[in-house]
Amino acid sequence: MNRLKKASCLLVIMGFAWIAPGMLAPPAGFAQDRGDSRWSKSAGTLTIFQPGDAVRIQVWDLYEERSTLNLSNDYPIDPQGNVIMPILGEIKVKGLTVFELKKLLEDKLKAYLRNPLVAVQPLIRITLQGAFIRPGSYRVPPSNSLWEAIALSGGPRGDCDLKRMAIERGGKKVIPNLLESFEKGYSLEDIGVESGDQIVAPARGFWNLNIFMAFVNLLTSLALLYLRLTGGRY
Repeated sequence: MNRLKKASCLLVIMGFAWIAPGMLAPPAGFAQDRGDSRWSKSAGTLTIFQPGDAVRIQVWDLYEERSTLNLSNDYPIDPQGNVIMPILGEIKVKGLTVFELKKLLEDKLKAYLRNPLVAVQPLIRITLQGAFIRPGSYRVPPSNSLWEAIALSGGPRGDCDLKRMAIERGGKKVIPNLLESFEKGYSLEDIGVESGDQIVAPARGFWNLNIFMAFVNLLTSLALLYLRLTGGRY
């Protein structure tokens, strides 16, 4: 009996070892090498700010209950790679990492705050196209999930074909089959989304079941009306 239990346990372990890699594998369309993603590199060496994107900057004055400055905001990056902040004016962010920009702002704010603490978050540009409630361009943190990004548009429409949702870049489909990513809440960074990408969700075909049944009901109503008007005569 003990031998039978040991054999059963061994089979379960072997089965899990065989199945687990497939369960943990990323969905189709994911980049095979996460090193290709600029967001996966070290923040100390990565240049992430570029014109057209934005920077989410939050400022606190440590040990002060209230600050006379309200600098926390989302700041767009102009074509020259600058952001314009109240009091500080024009700040060059192009070519800086998150850590470098954080230190630069804290040093500049020491002239106005006793103990400035700054948090910096990049915002990338994405465009939602197709069967969304409010399609358009949005700036979002790359750490946001696909769910959160789509929620900015009000969510998918009732006729949205989620199975055909894909990422396009430069007019070409680069990441197909986003449904699994959508369901599991993967981040834009994990999926491989880059600034300027389009999330495209086509509408389902015209002849879905609901429309077909409505058409059949209409034909039935017209036939009954015709029979009533003609008294059943042909």
